[in-house]
Amino acid sequence: MFTNPFPNAFGLDIGDLSVKLIQLRNRSLLYRAPHYEIMNIREISLPPGLIVNGELQQPEEVRKRMAKMLRGLNAKQKPIRSPWVVAALPETQSFIKMIQIKKFLDELIDSDILTSAKKHIPFDEDNYYLQWQIIPNGSGPNATNVLIGAVPKLIADGYTYLLESLGLGVIALEIEALSIARSMVTAKKEYIDEARVILDIGASRSCLIVHDHDIIQFSTSLPFSGEIVTTAIAQALHISNEEAEAIKLKQGLDFKQNRRNSWTALIKLTDDFVDSIKNAIDFYYSHFTEANRITRIVMCGGGANLKRLDRIISAKLKITARPGNPWKNLSAKKDIGLSPEKAISYATAIGLGLRAADNPFFTKYII
Repeated sequence: MFTNPFPNAFGLDIGDLSVKLIQLRNRSLLYRAPHYEIMNIREISLPPGLIVNGELQQPEEVRKRMAKMLRGLNAKQKPIRSPWVVAALPETQSFIKMIQIKKFLDELIDSDILTSAKKHIPFDEDNYYLQWQIIPNGSGPNATNVLIGAVPKLIADGYTYLLESLGLGVIALEIEALSIARSMVTAKKEYIDEARVILDIGASRSCLIVHDHDIIQFSTSLPFSGEIVTTAIAQALHISNEEAEAIKLKQGLDFKQNRRNSWTALIKLTDDFVDSIKNAIDFYYSHFTEANRITRIVMCGGGANLKRLDRIISAKLKITARPGNPWKNLSAKKDIGLSPEKAISYATAIGLGLRAADNPFFTKYII
C-alpha cells in the first residue's frame, strides 16, 4: 500500500440533478486488508436545466450550490477542508472500450494505439482527450489488449474549470463507468468464465457496463431513466409530475396496481428498455471474441429501486438481475447511516471515494 500524497481527498459525483460527495479514510493497514471508514457523505439537489445530458449549461449556478455543499448544508456538517478531489465525467459524454491491437506488447508504441483508437472513438478528431491502459491478461499470442478512454475536450475542460473555481485541486477526472465498476464489482472475488453487466439507472440517464476478464469491456447509454418513467405516468394520467413521482415511488412497475392508462405506457417503456439491454448484450457477444457468458445483472442508481423492475428484466432476459451493494468493497464495520434504497444511488460517488482514499496513481483502472 502506497502512502496517499493527497490527504483526505474525496470523490465527487456531479450529475444532471444532484451532486454527491464521499470522503473516505483508508484504514487498511490497521486491518491487514482493504478497509475504509466514511468521513463525510453529503448530497445537494440541482434544479433541472443547470446540467443537461452531462453538459454544464449554467456553471455559475452549479458552482454556487457546490460551494454551499462544501461549506456544509446544515449546522452539523463541518466544511470540507481538503482541496483534493477525484470527480467523474458523465458516461453520456465519454467513451470507454477494450480494443485489440495486432502487435506483441514489446512491439507496441504510442502511435499504434492512437491510430487504432481513432477507428473506435465517436468524437471529432483532435477534439478529445485520450488515455489508455495496457491489459496484458487475455491478449492473444500476436495481439495486445488496450483499454481506451476518451472525452471531448470541451466537457473535460468545463468540469476542470468548475472544480478549480471552487479552489479544488483536481487529482483526476474519471470516466463514470470506471467509478461504478470499482464500487459494484466485488474486489476480492475472482470471476472465472463469467461476465457481469452493471446497469446504472439514474434520474436523468442510464448506462450499461460490461465487466469481463476483470476489466470493463465497453459501456453504452440506454434510453431509460427515473424522469422518463415519471413523465410517462404524468402524460398517461394527465396529472402533475409531482403526483406522477409519488405514484412511481409507491407502485413502480407493479402493473396490477397501476391504472390502465399508465399500465399501457409503462409496459411499452419497460419492454423497450429490456430490448435495449438485450441488444447491448448481443452486441458484446458478437463483437468481442473472448466474451464470457453474462451470468448476472447488477443494478445501481436510484432507478434500481423501481418496484418489480429487477424481476421483469430477469424474466425477459433469463439472467438474474438484482440491485447491488455499493458499500461492499469498503469492509466498513460501522453503520453507514443510509438505507439500502438510498445508498444504491451513491455507487459512482463511492467508486470515486475509494480511488481518492488510496494513492490515486496506484489504483486499478487508471486511464
